[in-house]
Order: sequence, then structure tokens, then C-alpha cells
Amino acid sequence: MSMENAKANLKEFGKELGLEDLEFDENNTCILGIDDEYSLHITYEPNSRKLYIYSPLLDGLPKDDKIRFRLYEKLLEGSLLGGQMAGGGVGVAVNEELILVHSTIDMEHAVSSALRAYAPIFVEMVEKWRKTCQEVSEGRDDGAKAASTPVPMGVPRGGHAGPGGFIKI
Repeated sequence: MSMENAKANLKEFGKELGLEDLEFDENNTCILGIDDEYSLHITYEPNSRKLYIYSPLLDGLPKDDKIRFRLYEKLLEGSLLGGQMAGGGVGVAVNEELILVHSTIDMEHAVSSALRAYAPIFVEMVEKWRKTCQEVSEGRDDGAKAASTPVPMGVPRGGHAGPGGFIKI
């Protein structure tokens, strides 16, 4: 029943896109190219009965440790409780130098239009985060610039140390 619901969701989503022949491959995955910029992956996992939606945010991690740390920090801030990740999360495959953003839809209880309704929100979030990741990686965001600037010992970033090294509020 869940697999049938996943197929119905993919079919409804395809109709919305004007792609009547969207189907899962032998790995229960459908991969869509988005504006020749990146890919949107939709995978049904039968054991969990969930539809996984995921997309790469960045290919290749920054070589500079401080910039890479800033990128991880920015991604963790954004994924706190799924707040800026459309309810999903983010993961890093360090060896592959890949960052993926992901979300799931429970196919046991979802209506057949769940993917169609959710996908535009997910794609909008991916586009925002792809831009953010690129800016941080290139040192073009304020946090990345601050991360590459040395800070004297005992002075926290973004503030001045008061007595005992604490920020006075």
C-alpha cells in the first residue's frame, strides 16, 4: 500500500511538472534535473515506508579549515529543528566532499498530493542553501570573513572581552 502511495505521489508530482512519465527506477529512485543546476532525488524506501527527498547543496568542501568550519556552523544553525531546512536536515559525506539536504514524507499516511505540495517548498529551500553554501565557501559571507580573521586570545568573535574574558551585556 505504501509503495502504491509513493507511485501515486510521484505521478501527481509529474503531472504538476508536465512530465506524465515519471517513474521510480529499479532502486526506487527518480532523479530530476533542476534548471541544469542541480538534481532532485526522490527515493522510496520500502523498509521505512518513507519517501526520501534530497539534493546536493555543494560539490567539494572548502580546503581552508576555518572556512569549512564556518560552513558546517552555518548549516548546523540552519538545520536546528529543521527550521530553515523545510522541516528536513542536512548531512555531510566528508570523503565524497558532498553536502546533501534531505527530508522525508511518510507514505503510510500521506495523501497522494503530498509530494506535489511539498516539492516547491523544498526546491526553494535548496536554491537558498546552495547560494548560501557557495558564498560561505568562497568567503563572501560576513561569518566566513570573520572566520578567516585572527582573533586575539580571550576575545570572543563578535564582541569585546570584559573582565574575565566575558562579553559585558
